[in-house]
Amino acid sequence: MAYYNTDNNDEQIDAVMRCLFQYQPEAVKQAQYKQIQEIFLNMDVGAHYQLFAFIHERLPMRAKMMFCAEDYQGKHQTVLEVMAHVCKRPVAERCLMTA
Repeated sequence: MAYYNTDNNDEQIDAVMRCLFQYQPEAVKQAQYKQIQEIFLNMDVGAHYQLFAFIHERLPMRAKMMFCAEDYQGKHQTVLEVMAHVCKRPVAERCLMTA
């Protein structure tokens, strides 16, 4: 019998989208950063592709073209880098994230 994933990842996707696109005070974003990063890293591949599609819809034209040209790993890394930038994490911690 085939297994179909019926998990609904709306809450996880919404949390990451809010982190990326919704204005929140810097202190709030910094406090939520670790939790949002953990949510993003623990999402399955299908949820990542769904998230990438939602992100693609929200981007301006040039950013869409750049994001569209990336492969899965590139999009994954881009989202992590943007989350780190938006949450204004220290540079040393950002470097550890990309290693």
